[in-house]
Formats: sequence, C-alpha cells, structure tokens
Amino acid sequence: MLLLQWLIVLSPLVAAPIALIAGRSHRDLAGVVASLAITISLIVSAITYFSSVNSPVSQNYTWFYNISYGIYIDHLAIVMALMVSFVSLMIHLFAMYYMKKDPNRHVYFTETSLFTAGMLGVVISSNLLEFFMFWELVGLCSYLLIGFWFFKPNAAAAAKKAFIVTRVGDLLFLIGLVVLYEGITSSSLATGSAGPLSISYLITNATSVAMALGTAKLFFVSVMLLGGAIGKSAQFPLHVWIPDAMEGPTTVSALIHAATMVTAGIYLVARVYPLFVASGSDMLYIIAIIGSFTALFAGTLGVVMNDIKRILAYSTISQLGYMLASLGFYSVYGSGEISLGLYHLVVHAFFKALLFMAAGAILLALMDLRDVRMMGGLWKKMPATVSLFFIGSLSLVAFPFTSGYFSKDTIISASWLYYQNGAGLMYALPWIFLVLGSLMTVLYTFRMFFMVALGEPRSHLAEEAKDPKLYVLLPIGALAVLSLIFGYFQTPFYSYVNGAGITLLSPPALIEYLPMMLLAAGIAITYAVYGTGLWQKRDLSRLPGYRMLRNKYYMDRLFTNAIAEGTILPVSGAVGRFEDGYNSGNERFGRGFLSLGTVLRKLQSGIVENYFLLIVVAISLFFIFIYITEGI
Repeated sequence: MLLLQWLIVLSPLVAAPIALIAGRSHRDLAGVVASLAITISLIVSAITYFSSVNSPVSQNYTWFYNISYGIYIDHLAIVMALMVSFVSLMIHLFAMYYMKKDPNRHVYFTETSLFTAGMLGVVISSNLLEFFMFWELVGLCSYLLIGFWFFKPNAAAAAKKAFIVTRVGDLLFLIGLVVLYEGITSSSLATGSAGPLSISYLITNATSVAMALGTAKLFFVSVMLLGGAIGKSAQFPLHVWIPDAMEGPTTVSALIHAATMVTAGIYLVARVYPLFVASGSDMLYIIAIIGSFTALFAGTLGVVMNDIKRILAYSTISQLGYMLASLGFYSVYGSGEISLGLYHLVVHAFFKALLFMAAGAILLALMDLRDVRMMGGLWKKMPATVSLFFIGSLSLVAFPFTSGYFSKDTIISASWLYYQNGAGLMYALPWIFLVLGSLMTVLYTFRMFFMVALGEPRSHLAEEAKDPKLYVLLPIGALAVLSLIFGYFQTPFYSYVNGAGITLLSPPALIEYLPMMLLAAGIAITYAVYGTGLWQKRDLSRLPGYRMLRNKYYMDRLFTNAIAEGTILPVSGAVGRFEDGYNSGNERFGRGFLSLGTVLRKLQSGIVENYFLLIVVAISLFFIFIYITEGI
C-alpha cells in the first residue's frame, strides 16, 4: 500500500514540471503551483507528526540485489521535514513578490520546487544510497539556483565554485558508502530484506557493524561521511563556496543557507550518529573541534565584510559550526546531543530565513545595493522591515529569552561540560572556540544592524527607501514570531526527539553567564563604533590583522592559485599529454598493421604459380637456416 507520507517528497517533485509548463503561458502560476505543492508536504508532515508518536513510519522496496529504497520517518526525520517544508513555504510565498518582475520566474519556481523535493527526499530516505541520490539532486539544484542569473559573470562563477567544492565532499561521502557496503556484505552480518545500507539497520546495529568492520575501517568510513557533511554544510576548510553563492537571488540564499542544503550535512551526521559513536571518542572529538573552530573562524570573517548578504553567509557558516560541534559532545548527554544540534538547526532556520528575507526586502528597496556602508537610517525609512530584521538579529546573537538564546547557549554550556569530562586541556578548545565565536557573532551582527538601521541615509537610494506592502511581510513576520517564542518549546523538543528527554546540566555560574557578558560587551563596542558613526572618522583598515581578514585568510588564493592552478591544472595537463601520446601511439600502431595488411594482401594474387614459388622460397630459407645453425 502506498503510504500517505510519500506525498512529502512526491508533491514538490511532481509540481516542478507542472510549474514549468504552466508558467510558460502564465508566469505567476508557477509560484502558486510550487507553493501549493509545498503546502501539501507541510500538511502531510504535520499529520505524520501527530500520528507517528510511538513508532517510525517505514516502507521499503527492493531496488536491485540487496539495495532497497523507501521512506523511513522517525522523530528526527519528521522534525526536519516539518522545518524544511514550513520554512521553504514561507520563502516561496515571499519569493512570489521578490521575483515578480523576473521574466524567468517560472524556471525559478521549477528549480526551487525540485530543490525542496530533493531536500525532503534526503530527510525521509530509508537507505543511504537513496539518501545520496537526493543529496546529489540538492547539489545540482543549488548549482542552478546560485547561477540563476547566469548572465552575471560572478553568478556563473559562484555556481561553478559551489558545485566543484561540494563535489569534493560528495566524493568522500561516496567512498565512505562503498567501504561501508563492502565491509558489511563481506562479513557474516544478517542485514535482512532492507539491505546493508538501510538507515534503520545501521542505527540499530551500529555496534555489530563496528565489530564486523573493525575499528580502523569504521573510523575511515566515519571520516569519509564527515567529509561529505563538511562539504555540504560548509565547514572548514570546505566553507569557501557559501560567500560566493550570495550572487544568486536573495530568496535562494534564504532557501539554501537557512533551512535546507547547508543543514543536510548536519542531518547526515545526526542520521547515522550511532556509527560515529561506535567509531570512538577520537572521532567525536574531531567532530567537536572542526565544528567549534569553524564557528570562530567564520565569525572573524563576518566582522570585516561590507556586503550584507556575505555577512549573513559567514554567519551561516559559523552557526553550522555550533550545530556540528554539539554532535561531538557525546560524553555529556549521550545520544541526546542530537537534540541539542537539531534544536539549534531548527531555530537557526527560523531566524536566518527571517534575516535573509528581510535583507531581500531591503535590497529591493535599494535597487540591490548591498554595501552596508551606503545604507543607514533605514529604521526610519523602513520601520516594519528593519524591526523584523532586528528581531532576527537578537535571536542570532542569543539575546536572553529569544530562541537563539535557548539553543546556542545550551551548546556552549555543553562544551564546558565536555571539557570537564575530557582528559586534558585539548578538550577545552571547543569551549574556547565557541565562546569566542559567540563574541564574534555579536560583533558582526550589530555592526551590520547599526550600519543598516541607525544614523542618516548615506545614499540617495537609502533616502528613498520604504517598506513593501504589509502582506509581503507576513511570511517574514511568521518567522519572527517563531524566532521569539520557540525557545519556550526547548524541553518538549528534546523530549520528542530524544524519547526520554534530557536533564540539562549547569556549568559554574561564571561559565554559564559568560556568553551574556560577552553579549553586553559586544553590543557596547559595536554601538560605540558603528552606532555613533565613529567608523566614518577612523580608518579601521589599519587595525592589526584587518588585511588578512579582508583576504579571508588567503584561503581563496590557496585553493585557486596553489591547488587549482598550481597543482590540479599541471597534473591534468600532464595526464592530457600522456593520453594524447598514448592515443597517438595506438593510432601509429594501428596504421602500421594496416600497411602490413596492404602488403600481405598483394600476395593474395590468385595465381597458383606464385603460391608455389613462395612455398619453394620459404622451404629453401628454412633449410638454409637449419644448415647455418647446425654449423654454428
């Protein structure tokens, strides 16, 4: 029997070609079709949420050999499905206004519908191979969406960069799948009808899989899967594609960098978390240190950016670091760490989509002027939009009692408890990185907000800006409400995802309140510099380290000059020359045989006397050879 839950992914998948066909004659109809399809996904997800409290929804079909496909929806998956479908719907509703003048908006909504289907497919897949296929669909659609305005050279280059960088992680993911499949199938493990890559099998039999593969091989598989997550969720060092991806429409930025693509890597780690746990404490420490370092690293870059969308992009990278880091703190709450990471993932989806969409409304009013130095005074000119932007900013910096406060500060507290449970000062690094990262979050967020909202307009475009109509702001307002109140659902959220719930532990008072002290200090510093206009009177570019930050630690140069142009291109050139020589040799060898055949064909004259003469000559040469060799 075909389950209702298949509509979660099938609805936007089927809607994509319908939107394209219908939109050719009626452009605005494409947005309506896509939005209705995602509404169906949201409704079915809600029905599943209320009907699958006690047991997962699962259905599998044999694909080939011992590989299956189907759906597997447990509490983790349904929370993700609800979040993805809801935030995607809000973004689609806003995009109908944002893209209303684009002549190719029917293509846009076709791609976003397909993109949403791919992400929902990732969420509810029952098999890791099926998971990977939807994962690749998401990557393909992100390439198309980032380069949607392909006539802009920067957009085309950004799309290629995103596609190539994420392919690195995808290759690692695929290698991990191959090794995992080989290890399980070559052992004596009974995997049942679902097969060795079944998600339900892997998460319930992680210990048996670990024994079958051995410690070293499972550790290698985990590293490869983590590599896939690092690429998709833009963790250091594969983070470089996200800032350039801002060349796409702002609604694409909201869709990709809030609720969907960039969270896929975090979801992958959470989805097969028992495998990472079975890989050992070293694997979990790697997860914690990469995530926490990324949170700080990206935060330092956000402080010096002037493009409002790039500031939000580095903010996304940083917040993804918090999510990933939380999954490494297994010694604190055990598998309950999934709840901490997923809770921040959901909260971040709300306030980051809110920030991107509010920024999109601002950019429409400013004719796509993205430099915050040219804004100013917009709280007076666009009070409703900037107020919503302010709410998102408060949640992003974890202002007390906003949703971000309940999610991010809980992760920081868990990092301190992780240090206390660890053996050595190296376990303090995640806490240090996350605390400093929280300060960076305050600095780049309120630097951005004060430059956008306060003072007097610094350009004629800012002088003429005004709010869009109220109905346009309704989807943003819905996200603003959730950004304010969702923190009060923290305990029920943990109980639902984790099953038994989590009893949150408290670090010492100084440690617990340190992020709030840094919050106050950060707001004071940014207001003194950017709220008063002091930044216009001082050349901040002369500050130590500013040039390095503006050049993004020279990592783009490393990837472009040293790796791509300095290594890959010469190696590719050498391989190409070898292939050309090898092919030329094969061709010469073939031409030689053709020439020999031409000569030999002349011997086939059809004249018996010639054949007899040839035999006599051959026999004579043979006897001469025997005579000479016997004499020697």
